[in-house]
Amino acid sequence: MSSRRCASVVLALVVSACVSSSTPGGEGFAAAARARGGNSRLIVRAQLDELYGYSAYEAVETLNRRWLQPQRGSSLASGQSFARVMIDGNVRREINDLARMSTDNIETMRYLFAPDATTKYGTGYPGGVIEVTLRRR
Repeated sequence: MSSRRCASVVLALVVSACVSSSTPGGEGFAAAARARGGNSRLIVRAQLDELYGYSAYEAVETLNRRWLQPQRGSSLASGQSFARVMIDGNVRREINDLARMSTDNIETMRYLFAPDATTKYGTGYPGGVIEVTLRRR
């Protein structure tokens, strides 16, 4: 690769990184929010405080977009499955229901992969589970 082409690639990467880190909701924002106590499987109250006015779906989309992706089932016949939503451990909902929930009412959100979800809740969660714990006021 010529030095001119290499310099162009590096410049494009630098510009891309700057844009995503300065954009609200960009990867830089998500990384900073994760540094406040969350991780790839947990979103905590401190992170949600930064997303005032967001829906729970938008918060997940910003901080852990992977939770919203369909997971491949255990067989080709089962196809892809989205995570289900459990609220305070007992209400089973669809992932799109997160769009109707405000981050202001949530203490934490945790993602369980399918094997962990099956262990905790039984069968029927090939896409995993997003556990939502509501705030106690």
